[in-house]
Amino acid sequence: MVDFKVSKRMLVNFRGQNKVVGGLTDKDKIAILLYISKEFANLDREDQLFSKVILICQEIFESDNTTLRLWDGEFLVPVKFVKETEPPRRNLTSGEGYSGTVFETKEPMLVNDLSRSAHYFDEGEKTKSVMCVPIMQKEEILGTLAVESERENFYIIDDLEILEALTSQLALALYGVRLIEGLVTARAREAAILNQLEWDLKMGRNVQSQILPQDLSAWNGIYFASHYEPMAEVSGDLVDIVRQGHSLTAINIDVSGHGIPAALVTMAIHHQFRRSVMAGLGLTEIMEELGEKLREQLPESTYFTAFMVRIFSDYTFGYVNAGHQRMLHYKASDDTFIQYDTKGVPLGILPVRKADYEEKQGKLEPGDFLLLISDGFSEQRNHLKDEVGVERIQSWLHDEREKLVIEGRGKVDLKKLSASFIKRFRAYQGEVPNGDDLSFLFLYCGDSIPEASHYIQLAKQSNSKMKMEEAYAQALKAFSIDSSLKEILVFLGKMYYRDGKYKEAIRYLEEYLRTSGDNTAASHFMMGRAYYKAGMISEAKRALKMALSSDHSFAKASILLAQCYLKENAKPKAIKVLQQGVKNTPQSLELKSSLLRLESHTQKAS
Repeated sequence: MVDFKVSKRMLVNFRGQNKVVGGLTDKDKIAILLYISKEFANLDREDQLFSKVILICQEIFESDNTTLRLWDGEFLVPVKFVKETEPPRRNLTSGEGYSGTVFETKEPMLVNDLSRSAHYFDEGEKTKSVMCVPIMQKEEILGTLAVESERENFYIIDDLEILEALTSQLALALYGVRLIEGLVTARAREAAILNQLEWDLKMGRNVQSQILPQDLSAWNGIYFASHYEPMAEVSGDLVDIVRQGHSLTAINIDVSGHGIPAALVTMAIHHQFRRSVMAGLGLTEIMEELGEKLREQLPESTYFTAFMVRIFSDYTFGYVNAGHQRMLHYKASDDTFIQYDTKGVPLGILPVRKADYEEKQGKLEPGDFLLLISDGFSEQRNHLKDEVGVERIQSWLHDEREKLVIEGRGKVDLKKLSASFIKRFRAYQGEVPNGDDLSFLFLYCGDSIPEASHYIQLAKQSNSKMKMEEAYAQALKAFSIDSSLKEILVFLGKMYYRDGKYKEAIRYLEEYLRTSGDNTAASHFMMGRAYYKAGMISEAKRALKMALSSDHSFAKASILLAQCYLKENAKPKAIKVLQQGVKNTPQSLELKSSLLRLESHTQKAS
């Protein structure tokens, strides 16, 4: 049983809509993360672990059913659940149902009303609302965990975030359990006796490492390099990046203290930061959310500092500081550094509002870089007890950049700059141990943006004059100069699609979606349409379902999804999709006529 109280959730009708009252609150989140970590750390067999997962989900989420599925190489197999369903559970292929869709996309899913998404479940199932998340061990997906309710609208986004945190720890615990079981079999049980504290720390480090940015590929000409180094096994520092199509938001945080308590706080901050960014909040609003949502949950005397920056597609940026180390801006045009700071207090000490923070603006030019950095670097001492200091950091960066400019004939390799900076830091530090956790994040504005932009403008001019060969040549030249620019990727994708070269279109559109973070219904529909034209029906269905999950009233996505099912000779599913589309978008004449034609054709055939 959980050793803290979670208020019972209930559905109430408010102005004609069901809303959840009760259930998880922000105060519960750290308590739940601590509870899950403690429970999982004491298990050494798969059956124990699976039973504990099911029990925790029932206690925390008040689920009517919970289903744990593992991938056997061919199917998602239900290995543990509360009770059998009617019709009985069956093995699922990748992309089939909500569990198969989550497995295929590796993205969590919250469906408030499955009756509006009939393609996600078998006819006759009683489940009305579901949360389903992937079980990931680094890049490998092991299976899925679904929490199901027979009441619609029973879960909210906070529940999904807790379930994601639970499955992160489940994946690591499963890996550890299998390792222990293997050791017991191969080398006898004494080989599996581990020091519990060491095990907890290693598990904590593995869990924490999974919330660090995994994808450091360039975003629209902005390149990244990061460094993360705990003083112990786990860290109170964190860097994170969220891509949102036309903007990118990055943060560097530093939690007071060290070790497991500080690391647990970083996990809670990570979830709240991402939730706030995806909700569309401004920078000062996010600072308020971080402060107020987490303040009462923090361990006694714990607080954290943060620096946040948001870069837009035109390379302007806004920034806010909450008592953190100042952000450095290297300006290539005059070979100088600027230190950025704003009004703002550390978070978690006192109640805060967005008015307590100040947002300022700046602009990146080609060759510039921003550096978010924790004070562990500037406050590190050498054997003479002299601190590094910010001025010395700037001097190191200036000197190392100059060397790379000469080596690269005017270009800077950001990974080399990051590595050479660490090398200079180590040389100064000598044998003195780290005095604090260390973290930084470089955001570098590519030198080649002007040249690539010049060629893409030439390509657009040639395209408008119907000079297709020139347009392709110039666009591909732009792509070869900087393959991360969103404008180039979309232009090439649309050109190849227009000319019927669908496989080539898919290459550039996939890269656009992967690097830009564009999660709009229109972008997923564009991707689904290219897949459909290329005959990649499974991929088309996945993209179209994602479009409809972003905007369930997207009539064109419903029609094309129905056409995908017809390609697979699955008329009943096609009809269900169109019926749901008409229900969601009753004003669409195109949807209604498509449904009438299909129903009429089906009746004649029978």
